[in-house]
Amino acid sequence: MGLKEFAIDTLDIAEWNVLRAIMRLKPADLEYQLTPELNPIQWILGHLAYQMDRLINHLCKGEGVLESEVWKPFATGSKKMDPKDFPLSHIDLIDSILEVSRSCFEYLHSLPGEKFNEVPEHNTGSNTETVAELIQRISLHFLGHTGQIYWIKRGLGKGGYFVTGVKKKQRADSRAKWLKWWNENKEKFA
Repeated sequence: MGLKEFAIDTLDIAEWNVLRAIMRLKPADLEYQLTPELNPIQWILGHLAYQMDRLINHLCKGEGVLESEVWKPFATGSKKMDPKDFPLSHIDLIDSILEVSRSCFEYLHSLPGEKFNEVPEHNTGSNTETVAELIQRISLHFLGHTGQIYWIKRGLGKGGYFVTGVKKKQRADSRAKWLKWWNENKEKFA
C-alpha cells in the first residue's frame, strides 16, 4: 500500500468512527452536555466538519463546502456556544458533514500520489504540512473527538467502543447500514 492509499484509508477509518459513534442517537442526545463547560456532540460534529473542510477543501482543493458564516463558531478557539443558540438543524449538520466528506474523498482519490508528499496547492498561510500530514492531523483529531463522543454517550447511559472499521469491507458494509439508518431516521432530527 502506497502513501496515498494509506493516508486515504486512515482518514476513512477515522471519519467512519465518528459516524458510527452517532448511529442510533436521538436529537436530544446530540444536545446533551456532561457539564456546562463541555461542548455537546452537535458542536463536536460541526467542529470536525469545519476542520476537514478547511484543511482539505480550502488548502488542497481551493474551494470549501462550508462557506456560510454559520460555521465560524466551530473554529478552534471560538467562544463556547450555548446549545440553545446552535445555528443548524441536526439534519443540516449531518448532511453537511456527509457533503464535506464526499467532497474531500473525491478530491483525495483524484489527486496524484506524489502530491501527498507536497504542501497543498492553495496554501495561503504558514502551513508547512504536506497533504499526507494534514490527513494525519485530521484523522487524529477525528479519533480524539470520537473518544469525547463516547464519553458523552456513557453519560447518557449509552455505551459503545471505537476504533473499528480497520478492514475496508467491514467499513463499507457498516457504512451502508449507517446510511440506511440515517435515511430512515433523518426526519426525526428535524
